[in-house]
Amino acid sequence: MERRHFIKQSCTVCMGLMAGVSVVTLMDACATGKIVKSEAVNNQISVNVSEFKPEQSFVLVRASTLNFDILLHKDSDTSYTALLMQCTHYDNPVFANNKEIFCPSHGSKFDFSGKVLKEPATQNLKTYKTELNNSVITINIA
Repeated sequence: MERRHFIKQSCTVCMGLMAGVSVVTLMDACATGKIVKSEAVNNQISVNVSEFKPEQSFVLVRASTLNFDILLHKDSDTSYTALLMQCTHYDNPVFANNKEIFCPSHGSKFDFSGKVLKEPATQNLKTYKTELNNSVITINIA
């Protein structure tokens, strides 16, 4: 009887651990970046480099004048890519995790330069020119 109890308890612990790992993996896959609110002035949005934490490769920039967020991706210490978070397939919002940008509506996937990885989208995400000056990243949305 003790052996049976031990096996049952061990299986319960293993299943709990596996469920925990699955939840953590799922949460990582659905993770979104930090949201930075900033307003456009003269068709430019400014974001401080300090908004990026060491473990983050991107932040989401939200401006009230835009219908969609902008994903600002840190390519290197001096280079950033700004992408409009609007799917080119049916104009739905796209989301990002640590691996890719994806459209939950129809399954399109994009890399962090905005290039299509998986259809049905056939056009890359809209990109904006960025410039780094004195620890401030400027996104030109004109």
